[in-house]
Amino acid sequence: MMKEAAAQRARAVRRVLWITLFLNLLVAGAKLGYGQYTETLSMVADGFHSLLDSTSNIIGLIAMGFAAKPPDRNHPYGHRKIEAIVAIMISGMLFFACYEIFTHAWARLHTKMEPDVTLWSFLIMIVTMAINYGVSRYEHRKGHELKSQILTSDSAHTASDVWASLSVLVALAGVKFNIPHVDIIAASFIAIFVGYSGYKIVVESLNTLLDSSQLDPKPIVQAVMTIPGILSAHNVRTRGHSTAIFMDLNIHVDPKLSLEDAHQLTHQVIDKIKDTFPEVVDVVVHTEPATHGHE
Repeated sequence: MMKEAAAQRARAVRRVLWITLFLNLLVAGAKLGYGQYTETLSMVADGFHSLLDSTSNIIGLIAMGFAAKPPDRNHPYGHRKIEAIVAIMISGMLFFACYEIFTHAWARLHTKMEPDVTLWSFLIMIVTMAINYGVSRYEHRKGHELKSQILTSDSAHTASDVWASLSVLVALAGVKFNIPHVDIIAASFIAIFVGYSGYKIVVESLNTLLDSSQLDPKPIVQAVMTIPGILSAHNVRTRGHSTAIFMDLNIHVDPKLSLEDAHQLTHQVIDKIKDTFPEVVDVVVHTEPATHGHE
């Protein structure tokens, strides 16, 4: 049952990535094509930036092929952490996008070349921005529904394209109305925003890779203590991926209980935790006889 649920989730994530890949390629083609035609370097640069979104989609699709694999002898905890690794790779693309925006802003400061700005220039940028915004919101929503780090990080990457495109619009308006350096100031603020988005993704992904705690222990203890016969619960530890959490904890029971009864209580604890916290895929319970201090 768990394997089928994991497979369904992987298929859903891949479906979102395929849809996003198609739309990102459409956007990149429009910017690159018209940018080359009008010799608008800012549009061409933004088109290559959009291609980065497509690249991250492809990386995500490859990663999901590995992340969806069930646990095996060499990987008893599964392969979910590869999502966090890929998320860090995508954040690297965000940092590259940040560098790209700064570089083009600096180059624009030192060149006097003016592109052929037309009404179509503005229309293409506005339409592609709308598509990117829709794609970003769609990925973000699906990422939280499916609890996929790949989708949430990729949605941030796509959102950065919206801001990069906004800097192009400002640049086009600056050229059209002979306002100098406005595009450079806007691009600098956007680069800072893009870099911060990458930083947040790295922090979230490292929390998974470094086995940071995934759940607050208090609600877990409260759930366990509703089971008759459990005298105390403590030392709750959780780790793993937000959609596949591994947990261990200690419980104290009456020392007069038979081994069979203590074993039954242990299974009740496991069932209670999995029912209350469906993201928990495995629970190890250390059952101990209560001492005087725990009674």
